Amino acid sequence: MSGDARLLFVVSAACLAAAALYSFWFSFKSWARNRVIADTPTSRVRSAAQGYVELAGRSLPATNVPNKAPLTGMTCAWWRYKIELRKGREWSDVDSGVSEVPFFLDDGTGRCLIDPRGATVTPGATTVWYGPDEWPQGRIPDAPGVLGWLLSRVSTGRYRYTEHRLQPNDAVFAIGEFRSLGGAGDQDPEEAAARLLHEWKRDQPGLLARFDTNRDGKVSAAEWEEARAAAHRESLQRRLAAPPPPCVNTLVDPMDGRAFLLSAVDGASLARRFRLRALAGFCGFVASSAALAWMLTFV
Repeated sequence: MSGDARLLFVVSAACLAAAALYSFWFSFKSWARNRVIADTPTSRVRSAAQGYVELAGRSLPATNVPNKAPLTGMTCAWWRYKIELRKGREWSDVDSGVSEVPFFLDDGTGRCLIDPRGATVTPGATTVWYGPDEWPQGRIPDAPGVLGWLLSRVSTGRYRYTEHRLQPNDAVFAIGEFRSLGGAGDQDPEEAAARLLHEWKRDQPGLLARFDTNRDGKVSAAEWEEARAAAHRESLQRRLAAPPPPCVNTLVDPMDGRAFLLSAVDGASLARRFRLRALAGFCGFVASSAALAWMLTFV
C-alpha cells in the first residue's frame, strides 16, 4: 500500500469510527429522553411536588410587553432564528439568536413561569424564506406547506431566513425542575429580627428608653439580649399579621444535568420522535461499524 493510499485508509477509518461513536451517542441520548417522557407522570401546577416534573398546558405571556420574534415581528412565547448566506451550493451562518424571555404555562389549576434558557425546544411554527438582504425586508411569505416552500425557492436572494416559534396560547408540554418561590416559607425569622434591631439601633434614645433598665446610659450585654428577644417576638407578630407574599411557581433547567424539554406537541408524540431518532442513530452506528470492520479486514 502506497503512502497516499495508507493516509486515505487511515483518514477513512477515523471518520467511520467517529461516525460510529457519534451515532451511538445520539441514539443513546434520544432513547434516554424518550424514557424520561415515558417515566415521568404529568403533574398539575397546583399540586406539583418540588423537583423534576412534567407539565402540560397553554403558553401565556409573562408581561404586558409582547415578546416579538426578530425576523417576522410576530408575537410569540419563544423564538429561535438563523440567517444564512449562500456560498455556491453551501450555506454559512451569518446571524442567529434564541429567546430568553420567560413565559407562563397555564394548565387550568395554576400558572408556572418557564425560564427557557437551556431548554431543548420543539417549536410549533417554522417560517423559512429567502431574500437579497442580510436582514429580511418587506412582507413575510405566508403561503402554507409545499406551496410556500416553492414560492420561497423561486424568490431571488442570497440569504435564507429561518425562524422557529412557540405561538401564544399554544399547547405546551414541558419537563424540568419545578420550584416554588416566595410565600411565607421564604421569610427568614433571624433576618427579619436583625432588620428590626438595625432599625432600633438607629434610634438610640428610643433604644435606651426601652431597654436601658438600670438607666446607666448604655445597653449592657444582658439588656441587649432582651432587645434581641423582643425583636424576635415583634418580627413574628408582624409576620403573622401581614398577608404572605404570593408564591411563584417556576420551571427551570435542572442543575443535575437531566433533560429540560419544551414542546408544542404532546408528550406521546414527542416521545415517538425521540424513539425514531434513537432508531436512526442506531442504524447509523451499525452501518458505520460494519463499514469500519469491512475496511479493517483488508489491513
